[in-house]
Amino acid sequence: MLQVLILFLVILPYTFGALGGLVGRTQSAGVEGRLTCNGKPLSDVLVKLYDDDRGLDTDDLMATGYTDADGRFRISGSINELSPIDPKLNIYHDCNDGWIPCQRKMSIMIPDSYISEGKVPRRFYDAGSIELAGKFKAFLLTIFAIPCIYGAVGGLVGRTQAAGAKGFLTCNGRPEGDVLIKLYDDDRGLDFDDFMGETLSDSRGFFQITGHNAEMTPIDPKINIYHDCNDGWWPCQRKISIMIPDEFITIGSVPTKLYDVGTIELAGKFSGETRDCIH
Repeated sequence: MLQVLILFLVILPYTFGALGGLVGRTQSAGVEGRLTCNGKPLSDVLVKLYDDDRGLDTDDLMATGYTDADGRFRISGSINELSPIDPKLNIYHDCNDGWIPCQRKMSIMIPDSYISEGKVPRRFYDAGSIELAGKFKAFLLTIFAIPCIYGAVGGLVGRTQAAGAKGFLTCNGRPEGDVLIKLYDDDRGLDFDDFMGETLSDSRGFFQITGHNAEMTPIDPKINIYHDCNDGWWPCQRKISIMIPDEFITIGSVPTKLYDVGTIELAGKFSGETRDCIH
């Protein structure tokens, strides 16, 4: 009896998904944008549009496409579902990937306001100009006594290293000003991250931030972006973390070049995004 029950629970989501695809209402979504790698257009990058079934079923493929010579893509698709769809964009790329097998994958949830009834979306979600060299990072916090002491000593006797980043922030296609951006040295969960600087985006949504830190080992610079785009009345703020590539680290207190993150559209939800109440 137990085996039958387990089998039923395993099969149920797939059965529901199949029925939804047959009798649900037709819904569509579309997304466009531009991909770069170290500031250069990234062509022939595979992009896929899915209906994310939140782990209850396998995600439903809605469309597949590739970026053109200028790194631009435009993709749309439709599917039948009983409930509202959860469209997401998956980007599969090899930017700054070296010889590591497989591909890097980045997922962006498309806001509900861009879902249309019918087979053709009424409007496309503009994901902005996405720089793929950096890594969008999930939150991790693990505290140990010894690494904290090590980090403190490193900050006193290590060599001074600097990094910086710049870019534009938008919310539903409009410049997003007064967004808090902080620069940290990410200690990979072995120690508290070291604060390196902070700034606010201006009326154009533009920001530029630099900072330095003394460490015995190479720093791991990252920017944290705290915002309320499409957040409604939810408490705290949405938080996106982006790791700055190692080649943008400079020995000394002033970075010789800044990492350009491109134009980040904050309306969608990035994989690894979290919420932050104390920052």
